[in-house]
Amino acid sequence: MSTTPGGPRVPRGGKMDGAKADGAKAPAAPRRRKPLGEVLIDAGLITREQLTAAIAQQKMGKDRLGRVLITMGIGTEKDIAKAIAQQLNMEFVDLDDFIPDETVLLTLPEHLARRYQLIPLALANGTLKVGMVDPLDIVALDDVRRQTGHVAEPAVIAHDGFLRVLNQYPALDESLEAMIQDIKTEGPEEELGLDSLRKLVDEAPVVKLVNSMILQAIRQRASDIHIEPQETRVRVRYRIDGALYNVMTPPKHIQAAIISRLKIMADMDIAERRLPQDGRIQLKADNREIDLRVSTIPTVFGEKVVMRILDKSHTVVGIEKIGLLSDNRERFEAMIVKPYGIILLTGPTGSGKTTTLYTILNRLNSTESNIITIEDPVEYQMAGINQVMVNPKAGLTFANGLRAFLRQDPDIIMVGEIRDEETARIAIHAALTGHLVLSTLHTNDAPGAVTRLVDMGIEPFLVSSSLIGVIAQRLVRTLCERCKQPYAPPAEVLERLGAGMVAGDGQVPIYRPVGCEFCGKIGYKGRIGIFEILVADEAVKALVTKGASAADIRAAATRAGMWSLAEDGLEKIILGMTSPEEVLDVVYVDD
Repeated sequence: MSTTPGGPRVPRGGKMDGAKADGAKAPAAPRRRKPLGEVLIDAGLITREQLTAAIAQQKMGKDRLGRVLITMGIGTEKDIAKAIAQQLNMEFVDLDDFIPDETVLLTLPEHLARRYQLIPLALANGTLKVGMVDPLDIVALDDVRRQTGHVAEPAVIAHDGFLRVLNQYPALDESLEAMIQDIKTEGPEEELGLDSLRKLVDEAPVVKLVNSMILQAIRQRASDIHIEPQETRVRVRYRIDGALYNVMTPPKHIQAAIISRLKIMADMDIAERRLPQDGRIQLKADNREIDLRVSTIPTVFGEKVVMRILDKSHTVVGIEKIGLLSDNRERFEAMIVKPYGIILLTGPTGSGKTTTLYTILNRLNSTESNIITIEDPVEYQMAGINQVMVNPKAGLTFANGLRAFLRQDPDIIMVGEIRDEETARIAIHAALTGHLVLSTLHTNDAPGAVTRLVDMGIEPFLVSSSLIGVIAQRLVRTLCERCKQPYAPPAEVLERLGAGMVAGDGQVPIYRPVGCEFCGKIGYKGRIGIFEILVADEAVKALVTKGASAADIRAAATRAGMWSLAEDGLEKIILGMTSPEEVLDVVYVDD
C-alpha cells in the first residue's frame, strides 16, 4: 500500500504506455496517480479533517497511511484495499467471497505467501493472478515469477482477508516431507492388497510420519486432527482454539498407508472401507497421557479420519481460569454450593460445557461426598469420582443409569446430557429428593433452557421447585498478549454489540489480533468462556410456574442483575481479552 506513485507501469508486452510499436514517438509522461487520501475523500469514506489527523499521525511513526487510517478506526481493511485498487487502477478481489482452488494455491509455497502477504488466485494461459496486500512490492512479484515460471498479474486484497485464506493454505512441514519421500507404494489404494498394506503400514517411514503428525498436533494444542482425502491429494488439518487450520497436504499415493496405520493403532478393521468405524488410541507424548478417539467415514475419495485429542494432564481448569468475571463468579459460586436442586449448563456443541462441569465437580469433590457421573463418553477420569459411560447396546442409557444411581446413596449426580423426557423427569425427581444434579441441554441461552424442560413434558411447578439456575456459555479465542494491537473498530461493529455508549468515545482501548511467532502467526492463543448466568430466584420461579415465555423470564433475570452473553463478551473485549469479531462470531445479537 502506498500514497505516492510507484513510477510508470510496464505492460506485459514490454512497451511503455503511450509508446508506438515502432518507437517513433517518445513515451508520454505518466499520468499522476491521485493520492490515497484523496481517493478515500472522493469515495466519501473519510473527511478532510480525518485525513489531516491521519497524516499527522503517520508522520509520528513508520506506518503507511492506509494502516494508520485502519488503526484510528477511520476506515476498514476492505475500504482501504478498494481505494488502493482504484488508486492503482487494479482489480480488487474480495476474499470474503473467494473459494480457494488448492491446485492454484500449490503453485506457490506457503512460506512465500506468508512472507509477501499474497495469495495465488487464478491461473490461466500462463498468467498467475496474485492477490497482494501491497501490490507495489516488485520484489514479491519477481519472486513469484521465478518460483512459478508464470507471468504474475497483481490484484489488491484486504489484509484481514489475506490472513483468513492463509490459514487454509495447503502446507507441508519440511521435516515430514523427507519421511514421505521414503514411503514407497506399489500403486493406488484400491490396487493394494491387504498383505501389502499390512507390510507397508509397519515400515519405519509410515510409522514415523503418523507419529510425527500426532505429536505435532499435541504440541500445537490441537483438539482434533482431520485427515481428509481429496481428489488429487490428502488434506490434514488441526483444530486449534476452535478453528481449523491446514498443516500439510501429503500426496495421494500415501493416503492408504496413513489411514491404515491409524486404523491399526485404533484397533479397527483395515479391510473394512465401506462403513464408519470408531476406535481409540492411548499413547504417551512429552510425558503426558493422551487419549485419541478415532472415527472414520467413507467418502467418495477414500476414508476420512477424525481424531479427538484428550489430554489427561489438562483434565480440570480452576474456576478462576474459565473466564468468570467478578459478578458472574459470585453467582456461580453461590449456585454450586446448594445442597440439592438442579443446575443446567447450556450452549451448542464445543462451547465448553463439559469443561465447566468438570470444574464444578473438582470444586465439590471431597471425601464427605459421593459423586457419580454418567457420560457419553467419559472424556476425563477424575480421582475420587465414580464415572459411568453409557452403553446403549447393553441397555445402559442415561435414564437407566440415573435410576440405578438413586440406589447408590449419591450426594451429587452429573448427567452428561438431558436428551429426552424420561431422563429429564428422573433428573428432576433426583433434584427434588435431596440430591445436587448437574446436566447439560442444547439451547441458545439460559432462559431457553427453562422453557425447553417444559416443552419436554415436565410440569412447570416441578421445574420451578427444583431449579437452582442455568449457565449458558460460549468459547471465544483469547488475544495473544505479545502481539495484540489497539485499534478503533468500525461503528457498525460497536452498534451490533450495543457498545456505542461504552467505547464510542475512544477512551477505552479495543484490541485486535496481529500474529507473531509466539501464537503461530494466528493472533490468538487459548480460549476463554463468556457466560450468561440465570439464578432461579423467587421472581423467576413464579414466572416458570405460570408457564411464562423465555422472553419474560429473561426480563425478570435481567432486572435481578443477569448479564447477557453479549454483555459479558463486551466486557471481555473492553478488558483486552478478546476481539469484537470473536464475540460476534459466537453470540447471537438482536438487530
